[in-house]
Amino acid sequence: MKSILDHTYNTFDPERFKAVDPCGTVYELMEHTDQQMDIEVGALLVAMISWGSRKVIVPTARHMLRDEMQWHPAHFIMSEAYEHAYLDAKNQCVYRTLNVPTFRQVCRNLRQQLQGYDTMEARLNGLTAKEAIAEICSWLAPARLGSMPASACKRVCMFMRWMVRRESPDFGLWTSRPQNDLYAVMDTHVCQQTMSMLTHKHPTWAACEELTAIFRQWDPIDPLHYDIALMTLADS
Repeated sequence: MKSILDHTYNTFDPERFKAVDPCGTVYELMEHTDQQMDIEVGALLVAMISWGSRKVIVPTARHMLRDEMQWHPAHFIMSEAYEHAYLDAKNQCVYRTLNVPTFRQVCRNLRQQLQGYDTMEARLNGLTAKEAIAEICSWLAPARLGSMPASACKRVCMFMRWMVRRESPDFGLWTSRPQNDLYAVMDTHVCQQTMSMLTHKHPTWAACEELTAIFRQWDPIDPLHYDIALMTLADS
């Protein structure tokens, strides 16, 4: 498995990946703002809706960032503009099972948690990566992303990878955290792909920790480049 993933990563095209992945909409956001809080909040909300088909996620994320937030997610949160967002949403739906009232409650949670801080990175300063993941999961709890130990917290781990990992397609915004502190982005598909290596056969936090330990053994400096390889392999 390691040799397959090494080859996959070494032939990986970041630009092609960004063209189809939800992270590409965050790169679009960065063309309109250089404020760290804008990028953090935008990326977190994009990660929150990143389940299902990319072909649906990407336009949904773009609508959220461009049309509802006017490319300034931090202002959208701190000014409480979310209370008047998605007024024309069909059947009160933001995306799939995420409805407008739930979305607004998530936004209220973010406003409460981020008030008084210049960046989300500063808000989470002093927490271990695992503690930060658990904290963010609690902010997003109304959207039912899951929590430890029953869930591998996939979308929050992906958000953390976006923020911390230095290499494209990730953003490397949070320079205060080392790349080898990240956790694997574990879901049912990843669990199936790596099942032969794992004792935990379901996408729980225990499976996430087990796969992360393998990645860290393979590459102590940038273990989550294997996550990129797994995602690329799944698309091939």
